[in-house]
Amino acid sequence: MAPPKADSDKKKVSRRSGAGSRSSTKKPPLRRKKSSGINVTWILISLCLGIALAITLYLYLKHVPTPFTQRVKATNDLLLSQFYQLEIPLKDIRKWGESQREGEKKWVLTHWEIVLPQGVEPEKVTSQLTQRIKETCQGVTLTTAMAPENAWGIELKVDDLLAHHLILRPPPLKPPKLKPPKPRIAIVVDDLGLNKNAAEELLSIDVPLTFSIFPLRPFSRHIAQTAHAQGREVMLHLPMEPRGYPLKKPGAGALFVSMSEKELLQQLREDLESVPFISGVNNHMGSRFMENEEKVRLVLQELKERNLFFLDSLTTSKSNGYKIAVEIAIKAAKRDIFLDNTTKPKDIERQFKKLIRIARSHGKAIGICHPYPATIASIKRMISKFEEEGIEIVPLSQLF
Repeated sequence: MAPPKADSDKKKVSRRSGAGSRSSTKKPPLRRKKSSGINVTWILISLCLGIALAITLYLYLKHVPTPFTQRVKATNDLLLSQFYQLEIPLKDIRKWGESQREGEKKWVLTHWEIVLPQGVEPEKVTSQLTQRIKETCQGVTLTTAMAPENAWGIELKVDDLLAHHLILRPPPLKPPKLKPPKPRIAIVVDDLGLNKNAAEELLSIDVPLTFSIFPLRPFSRHIAQTAHAQGREVMLHLPMEPRGYPLKKPGAGALFVSMSEKELLQQLREDLESVPFISGVNNHMGSRFMENEEKVRLVLQELKERNLFFLDSLTTSKSNGYKIAVEIAIKAAKRDIFLDNTTKPKDIERQFKKLIRIARSHGKAIGICHPYPATIASIKRMISKFEEEGIEIVPLSQLF
């Protein structure tokens, strides 16, 4: 019985070993690896499709024109940009528009008027605009056009429709620099009519002195006629009541505060007629009369009717002469300096130099003097000084 068991044991061993042999030789199932080649292919295909689509879209858009109104506006913006680059101030650009319509197209035709700055020529503007339009503005053409004298015209058309009309004007010419006018001085010689010789000596001086002549004096008419014949300006030196009258006497033909209106005007008219060729009047004395507003107004109104000017000699600081003359609108002035309150030559020359300073400061000055020998000598000596200082002596009427 023992051998059969052994056989049985061998069979078991044989089964185990067979099972083990099968389990050791059996292969595990294969896992599929993902293919990287397929993904790369799809990426390349997608990229090619995107590029093709972009090219197609670009070509499509390139051949599809921008809407008309947008191109008109784009041209407007280009013009503003170009003018900004040329440093043209906005104040020198005038712009206005008018509505236009052509079929379904509506736009505003813009008119431009531009004053070009110094150094910017119209040709330069036209050349730059032409280049910019060619580069950026589709369907826009530029042509030059007729323009007013000394101006340059430009027309910009969009699809052959006028959208912008430009007038380029040159900068205004700068006025030539003028030399400042010379300071001017009027020298009025009062108290003429008593001394014929003094008047003749003054007439011999080759400067345009102004002769102020007393009324009703022995040589009044003769001096007026002679001075006028030599081209000198003649005035009436009108006597008026001073403070201190009757100790101070103004002389023949004087006007007094006590006169009635009729008396005053009668005397004034007689005085005016006694000196021919007069262009104006100044007062002799009159420190009391010139403070009386009513009487002064009567005198100046008569002068206005005769188209005569008035020089206020300012014998009183309270004079109403210049103020009333301005009120009633007649030509008037005030003297600046009495040149010969003393007859000392140094004092007279000092006053002349002061007159020059006033003329330099204000452009003009009026000096009053008298036919004293010292004054006449000083005038002769000062002529060269006036020339050195660039001072011009003129008739009094040229200072109004």
